[in-house]
Amino acid sequence: MTVLLSFGEVLVDLLPTEASDKSHQAIAGGAPANVAVGYAKLGGKSYFAGGISCDDYGAMLKQALANEGVVTDYLTEVPGAPTATVVVNLDENGERTFEFNRQATADLCYSPRHFDAIPWQQMDIFHLCSNTFTEANIFNASLYGARCANSFNKIVSFDVNLRLSLWPDTALLAERVEQCFRYTQVLKMSREEADYLALTRNKSFEDYLQFCLAQGVEVILITDGANPVQCITVDERFSVPVPQIKAVDTTAAGDSFMAGFLFALGSELEFDLEHLTLKHRLACQAQLRKAVEFAVRCGAVTCCQKGAFPALPTLLQVS
Repeated sequence: MTVLLSFGEVLVDLLPTEASDKSHQAIAGGAPANVAVGYAKLGGKSYFAGGISCDDYGAMLKQALANEGVVTDYLTEVPGAPTATVVVNLDENGERTFEFNRQATADLCYSPRHFDAIPWQQMDIFHLCSNTFTEANIFNASLYGARCANSFNKIVSFDVNLRLSLWPDTALLAERVEQCFRYTQVLKMSREEADYLALTRNKSFEDYLQFCLAQGVEVILITDGANPVQCITVDERFSVPVPQIKAVDTTAAGDSFMAGFLFALGSELEFDLEHLTLKHRLACQAQLRKAVEFAVRCGAVTCCQKGAFPALPTLLQVS
């Protein structure tokens, strides 16, 4: 069984109880935490690393991760720092907007020395997002983690996952995101995020994809709402249609997609005689297509339920 270490923010999503209601329900969330939970719910071995508050929300989040089967040995408690929260507003199509409360919160307090305590030999995949790139200290720590994983020859999975309102200075965004590309094998972006980064660099969408590949990225995954998912490598390109559904809440759809892709990539690896490692599988279109198709089904199931952790599917729900 392949082992995932997901790193970043675990926070509280404040979801509206009804579409027209101003009251909210506190639900555990955070993009990389969602990926860790999604991977565990599918049946994978999943660890989560990051800073967590000692407040009541922090205790709730740690328990919520554990309840879903995520190993929390590499969570670091940060006394005195609050838990980040985000108010999630949903429109009639289940699309969301976010209002973050993330000032000096615990998720921003993780350092290189914490990564040094992780037994990298036991991990297979390291996953992270750009929400820990917004401040200098946590960006440096995040990049250090990616370098550690890369130095141990692990798969690095990077979901750009832009939340512009979190960035004190968006002029730093593209440069910081692109510094991670040199350590990344699997890069996931929405079409909107790819277009934003391409525009920032005065490139076309296609030219920006080639730029990413030139940095060493092996597989690029482009999600685009109800449009087909694109998978791009140096040698080939294909697309996978997504199911037609009535979305209730798209909050964790991209995270569910990533969890599904990474899980399927390593599924039954011990029985694979033709492609003996995860990195070999990244070079095999048949394996990539199988993983993307599975990931698309995971994302679709998640869109049909409200919330993050509760909406992430089990293997039975997508088989």
